[in-house]
Amino acid sequence: MSSIHTSTLACGLKVLVEPMPGVMSVGLSWQIDAGTSAEPTELAGLASVVSEMLLRGGGDRDSKRFADDLDRIGATRSVDCAGRTMHIRSTTLGDKLSEVLPMITDIVRRPRLNESTLGPSKELAMQGLESLEDDPRERASISASTRHFPAPYNRSIYGTASGINAITLNDVEQFWGSRALPSSSVLAVAGDVEPERVVAQLDELTSGWQDAELSVAQPGEPVRGADHIDDDSNQVQIMLLAEAPPEIDERAALLTKVAVNVLSGGMSGRLFTKVREERGLCYAISSSYRGDDKFGVLTAYVGTTPDRAQESLDVLTEELHRICTPEGRITEAEFHRAKVGMKSSVVFRSESSVARASGLTGDVRRLGRARTLDEILRNLESVTLEEVNAYLAGFAIRGVTLQTLGPKQLTPPASLGV
Repeated sequence: MSSIHTSTLACGLKVLVEPMPGVMSVGLSWQIDAGTSAEPTELAGLASVVSEMLLRGGGDRDSKRFADDLDRIGATRSVDCAGRTMHIRSTTLGDKLSEVLPMITDIVRRPRLNESTLGPSKELAMQGLESLEDDPRERASISASTRHFPAPYNRSIYGTASGINAITLNDVEQFWGSRALPSSSVLAVAGDVEPERVVAQLDELTSGWQDAELSVAQPGEPVRGADHIDDDSNQVQIMLLAEAPPEIDERAALLTKVAVNVLSGGMSGRLFTKVREERGLCYAISSSYRGDDKFGVLTAYVGTTPDRAQESLDVLTEELHRICTPEGRITEAEFHRAKVGMKSSVVFRSESSVARASGLTGDVRRLGRARTLDEILRNLESVTLEEVNAYLAGFAIRGVTLQTLGPKQLTPPASLGV
């Protein structure tokens, strides 16, 4: 049975350590409150630029030495930003963790933020923004999220051209200095690890790290409704977002996930079968659930052609509503398939030390506590078919955002209320 060791260091940093018997690797996940929601409005793209700069060295190591030292011990590293957090990850062999921790701590506490790394990082951010021209699905997704969530939680990680161009080194230093704070950060280590040794080393590495009050953004009002982006192509992208329970409402979120797996759990999912296979209306269709302690969202996507777009949207909407009706109740076979798929996903992720570490930090962010794999599987096993169908009978598709992108505008079904 797995056991999670939780500690709060002298500086205020929360550390979670989970030994994984039989695993030779160790994964590290460090989440910091430095996502796009913390950017000044006029500096959209700042978080992405900073995430790139963090990979370019820390402490006494410049970019080349930092990369060489990590490669020498076979350690991977990555930094990416999201709406609310900056996420630093690393994997290595268990006996090399003591060498990796000082380097990762350096890029958090003493990153090489200078003009020589700022210019290339801004150029890469600009290239990422320009790449959206060749990715219509991502453009539709960004537009839908921008309208569905309240500001500042609706910002794209790509930023804007004006925002990226305006970023100065002083902006970078102020952003990281005001956001990289110990008490608002969570660090998890999982795999071939001894908890006491890791905590002792981290306590030493973070000694003297100063805490401060973290500014919290006040959310505005989301726009939502229906919107269309004209795009001269032979494809139509359809994004539909609706309100769902936040992850912190654990049982409701779990039941929502089961329903989503019935709708979109591979080629046996209802959406794939009803919209793509039986009617041949689209080339891609899926649904998903995402949540945290503040928001929950149900997302459905269809990629199709202009002549089949309206019918695709209509049938998609029908299926989303039908699963909440007596006629569309989830069957025993669908329920069994969904649970098996969800269990398999949990087990497969548990075999990766960095995925497990990421799961621990994610739990703390979403739920305020970390869950063992046993608890996750036990909760999933406790769900019954009757419970899911009863939950769906009282569920309604509401708070809808509909985003289409293509050569023709579609008519939103009246049942969406947009």
